[in-house]
Amino acid sequence: MDGFPFETPVVVRFRDIDAMGHVNNAVYGTYFELAREAFFKEVFGVASATDYFYILARLEVDFRRPVRYEDRVLVGLRVSRLGRTSFTFDYRIEASGETAAEGKTVQVAYDYGAGRTMPIPEAHRQKLAAFLVPAP
Repeated sequence: MDGFPFETPVVVRFRDIDAMGHVNNAVYGTYFELAREAFFKEVFGVASATDYFYILARLEVDFRRPVRYEDRVLVGLRVSRLGRTSFTFDYRIEASGETAAEGKTVQVAYDYGAGRTMPIPEAHRQKLAAFLVPAP
C-alpha cells in the first residue's frame, strides 16, 4: 500500500456488520487496533499484554466508503510523528482495493508502576523511526 510501510489483512466478521449491511462505524477503531497489535508483535516482538506499555491517547477516523462483509480488507500503518513520550500512527483501510477509511491514533509510553508517562525507549524509537513517513 503506497505510503504505508506496514500492512496487515483483516477478516470482516459477521458480527462487524450492522443492520445497514456494512461494517458498523465503531468497528473501524478495532481494525486500527488489529493493525497496531500486528505491528507490535512483528516489529517489537510483543508476546503478551504485559509486554505492552503504550496507552491510547487519541483516535480519529474519517470514513470514505462502506466496508461490506464480502470485501477483502487491508489496513496500512505508518508512523507520522515521533515525539519524546508519544508517537502517532496513521492508518488507511482499503476494502477490495478502495480507500474505505483513514485515521490516526496517538500512543503514549506509560510507566504503570509510577503511574505516569515515560520516554519512549531508544530501541523502540529506532524501530518506530524505520516506519516514519510524515503525513502529506
